[in-house]
Amino acid sequence: MNRRWLLIIALIGLAAQFSVMGLMIARREMTLRNGVVCRFLTAPVDPYDAFRGRYVALNFAENKRWLCDCEYVRGQRIYAVIGEGTNGYNVIARLTTRPEPEEIYIRTRVLSCREEYRQLPVGTNDVARAGHFQDTRYVPTGRYHVCFAWPFDRFYMEEKLAPEAEWASRRDKQGGVAVVRVWRGLGVIEDLELGGRPIRDVARERLKR
Repeated sequence: MNRRWLLIIALIGLAAQFSVMGLMIARREMTLRNGVVCRFLTAPVDPYDAFRGRYVALNFAENKRWLCDCEYVRGQRIYAVIGEGTNGYNVIARLTTRPEPEEIYIRTRVLSCREEYRQLPVGTNDVARAGHFQDTRYVPTGRYHVCFAWPFDRFYMEEKLAPEAEWASRRDKQGGVAVVRVWRGLGVIEDLELGGRPIRDVARERLKR
């Protein structure tokens, strides 16, 4: 294969990569423009681990482990349907493989799925369906603990503001609120609030002192 064909193949590969990147950027911008606003509580994070240069690693207060009646396999695509929680915050209402058209949902994947067991009453002889764990008998409940991935877990900001945001997080010792736009299964973080204010504003005020 001569150099001309190698160059053509390389250019085609670069064009394909840029096309994929362009599509991802376009979908992100469409989500920010047309998406439904959802607000998720973030749990307090260890500031020594949370701030990584230009982004803040988020730890959502919403449980990433769900109890379901269906068994899923690792890597399977599922949809986390978003519902209304308390105090104006959103929660994950349920997991499903096929959301209803009118529902707001986030497309994600299964990280793990394990069957739930219950301990047999003392003296029971029902051992046919029971598993043995350290000489204690258990039977399956027909339900499964499903762990799923949040499709967004980073909030990017100016690198010079990150240390000030870290200071604010240490001072308040509290979680924040991730403002997320959701559109057609895609979720994009629009803002991160700390103490009811955008974290960028909190960091800029600290920087001016």
